[in-house]
Amino acid sequence: MTVSVILGPRLQTVASFVPEGSKLGDIGTDHAYLPISLYEGQQIAKAVAIDVHEGPYLSALNAVKGRNLEAAINVRFGDGLMPLKVGEVNTLTLAGMGGRTMLEIFSARPDILEGVNDLIVQPQGAEGALRLRLLEEGWRLKAEQLVEEEDRIYVVMAFSKVVGWNIAELLEIERVWFQRLYPLAKQEHMLETEFNSLIHGLVWHFGPLILEEPTNLLTEQFNEYSGRLLRQIQQMKKSKSAEIETKIRAVSLKLALVEGLRKWQ
Repeated sequence: MTVSVILGPRLQTVASFVPEGSKLGDIGTDHAYLPISLYEGQQIAKAVAIDVHEGPYLSALNAVKGRNLEAAINVRFGDGLMPLKVGEVNTLTLAGMGGRTMLEIFSARPDILEGVNDLIVQPQGAEGALRLRLLEEGWRLKAEQLVEEEDRIYVVMAFSKVVGWNIAELLEIERVWFQRLYPLAKQEHMLETEFNSLIHGLVWHFGPLILEEPTNLLTEQFNEYSGRLLRQIQQMKKSKSAEIETKIRAVSLKLALVEGLRKWQ
């Protein structure tokens, strides 16, 4: 079957992690291009495409009807996982929404998640919180990959209930980063508690697997992150607050550790 839509790099990456033969739930489907592409490419058995906004829902409905795919892709209007029935899907994809929004969606329907084996997410913000919460709830991180689209870098993460890295194994990677950067902490006269907190935050923000297999996109992420920290410092220096020196020190230490991560790439 000819594939009638062309996915951008971001959704192509999401699609690449969807297991063959999946019964897919695509949450926040927009135009339903992801399930359309996956079904026409014979990668999934069927799909439920959901959107909470009327405009995208109608666009998805028209896209599916225009290709005569109503029997394979069911388009529904609703919030998150609410329109799904228990056992109806075994794979979920969520792309283009905040990580905390994703966590709220998952917590609202734990009964749906019980029947899901694979979870592919592309968060925009709160990446570290999303990674940690899913791992704490028993998911395994199969893979995570950076992708660039329209001059912006995104991360796509694939979780599974069966295969991949569990939280204990990933915390061991975090511990290795503690060891690698501890000399820098001593050089910067960091307190052990602040060093531990900063490293923990940075490892889960950038992604433990991504840090272990660096790419040019990771270097670009470091550049962007360092640039934001430098701008924060410059802005804070304009303040006359009595606590500003403490705040500047905290951001400066984070900047030093980001540079430390970069040197290991």
